[in-house]
Amino acid sequence: MSPRPYRSKRHRPCDQCRERKLGCQTEDGLPCLRCRSADLPCSFDLPPPKRLRRGSSLGQTNVRTSSVDSPVSRQRPSSAWEETPGAEPAPTAPTSRAQSPRPGGVNPPRPAFAHLEDLPDASGASPALSGHMVAGPSVTQFVQSLDQLEGFSAQLFGASAESDPWLLRHCSFDDGGVKGFYKVHFRNAGGVPTYDKIPVHFMIAADDLAATAKSETSCRTADGATREELNRLVPLDCGQRLVSLFVKYVFPALPLISRSQLGLTPTCSMPEQWALENTPVHLLAAVYAAALPFAGHDDYLCVLHTYNVPPVDRLWRMTYELVAEEIHTPHLSVLQAGLLYLHKPLDEARASTADSPFIWSWVGSLVGLAESLGLHIECRMWGIPTWEKRLRRRLWWAVYAEDKWRSLLLGRPSYIHRGEWDVSELDGADFLYRARGASSSSSAVQPSPDPVPFRYLVDLSRIAEHIYESFYTLRASQFLSERFGASHETGRPLLEKLNEWYSSLPESFRLPNWNKSVSGLAPYPTSIHFAYLILVLYVYRALLRPMARSSSPPLIFDLDEMPAEPTALDLDDTSILDSIVMPDLESFPAVVELTDHDTGETTLNAAERCASIVINFTRRLTPSDFTGFWYSWSRIGFATVSNFALLLLVQAPNAERAVKGKQLVDSWLRVLRCQSVSFPMVRLGLTRLDAIHWVGLEQTFVLPQHVLQVVNSPPGSATV
Repeated sequence: MSPRPYRSKRHRPCDQCRERKLGCQTEDGLPCLRCRSADLPCSFDLPPPKRLRRGSSLGQTNVRTSSVDSPVSRQRPSSAWEETPGAEPAPTAPTSRAQSPRPGGVNPPRPAFAHLEDLPDASGASPALSGHMVAGPSVTQFVQSLDQLEGFSAQLFGASAESDPWLLRHCSFDDGGVKGFYKVHFRNAGGVPTYDKIPVHFMIAADDLAATAKSETSCRTADGATREELNRLVPLDCGQRLVSLFVKYVFPALPLISRSQLGLTPTCSMPEQWALENTPVHLLAAVYAAALPFAGHDDYLCVLHTYNVPPVDRLWRMTYELVAEEIHTPHLSVLQAGLLYLHKPLDEARASTADSPFIWSWVGSLVGLAESLGLHIECRMWGIPTWEKRLRRRLWWAVYAEDKWRSLLLGRPSYIHRGEWDVSELDGADFLYRARGASSSSSAVQPSPDPVPFRYLVDLSRIAEHIYESFYTLRASQFLSERFGASHETGRPLLEKLNEWYSSLPESFRLPNWNKSVSGLAPYPTSIHFAYLILVLYVYRALLRPMARSSSPPLIFDLDEMPAEPTALDLDDTSILDSIVMPDLESFPAVVELTDHDTGETTLNAAERCASIVINFTRRLTPSDFTGFWYSWSRIGFATVSNFALLLLVQAPNAERAVKGKQLVDSWLRVLRCQSVSFPMVRLGLTRLDAIHWVGLEQTFVLPQHVLQVVNSPPGSATV
């Protein structure tokens, strides 16, 4: 280790650093670096301790002795950074990714083991132990980051893990919440257990333990996906502008980054270059790629990209390669990049095709990663920095939203279950960020200046979960698909929840509001309004299921299981189908008569009105709406509308309803064809309708006679 730096007596350490026998770093002024990162008072009130004379007995020393002198450390194997002859080089102590003080008064949070930097070298000391050991659990625990561990990563010990949290709670953790071993250490989250919260512990493992696993699954070239390549593709001055665009256009709907860690303030949305240099490559590449579609709104980038092709494809490829590698030693940045990758815009060729199963599998990987990082557990009481708490909570709800929306839109069982998480709802405290050099407890900590749309999307996501569980799980579908009364009673409270959500919106955000600002931003992310309409549509789609009885399933013949020897039927040249009574194909689907069902008529009227509202909403979308951020799953929603309009036509109970259904389908088709020219998000929905019209409605579906007559009537001549 390097020799201890000289410290003048005129610059004595503060009380906190003196108490813990740590170096007091005040190069940037007060408070010192450690007090600032831990949000502690930086005082100089206590007198310096008296020096012990040589030969003092151990009984005269402080009870809190150095780990170098403790019996525990003397019995422990050699230090993790101590080189042993004949052994491979051992890892260094975990340190922050950016140790040097940052310009502008913003300093990196200290890692959980940061105090090791100030300890003298000691043979046999574990790198995870702090400078002190106590007899029994530490009375206090200082705030330390779980995420910013250089060379180490943290993963949760779950309730049934091989390391029992109820056993680990008896460990004698130091005042950083750490119990050190060799390369693998235990970290107490802090603040728990309480009467309603279980103990939470993490395994802190050295990254080199996963080196072999990384190499086995790595998909990048030897010289690819490096910071040098990233800076060559996107120079830092351009990267600053892209991050600013990300904060303006993407962050309100997908708040996946920590503005505080980038040194951003309410009045300054452009980070310093040092902040970019200290951001992991996979996250920075993903942020750049997500912001590139909005480059036309930057006075410099718009000209640059006119004459140069943006490297968006390579940036997304770098993101994928690095996430696939770093997922073995995950940090929050891996999850951040993985979530952004989910919303990668599709090229022209793929915009009209459905997602491959990879997307749903990727969502499952992200859910697993989030749970490994412990994001599904409430962290507000933990001993971690406040910025990390805010980010962890926002990331959990982002993962939750992805799971619930794609589960509903794809018809897949959800990965996240109610009994397995306890994170409280987002509030204004989750979107605070502080000015440079400010303590998190100071008045310089400010909320976001505007309401955060993401909070309203999360509320919609919870309703989406209720809709899926109430109507679309396997058991719910089996029970309700032929029970109109039960379906109606199930749908009523869901529609009430949606009405309550809409009423909770700020007045300026409610529909209809088509006044767009001159800045190119709609007053509210249009994608969230569309998500609300899709949920209403899903409720009515479920209510329409029992309004037509399903036809009898076809008879199944397995030719591979047919007898090999000729049978009597074969010898007599008699068709096997001649002996089977087949229903008249034109007699189904059998529509439930609605003459005596006022509730059914009301439901059909409401369903048709819902379809009309969505069609008019899409028709009135403008370039200002197109330039906003859209969740990638929104395109499945447009295809769902196409399906819903067809359902109203195919299942129409009479000619009058069939005419209305045909008008809705034709109107929706015209809107999609018009908007698809400048808005690729609708092309999947257009492809679904075009394919059916290409084959023919009457060739695709078995239609009732009154519907068939309406479909085959010349345009404009359909009458009731």
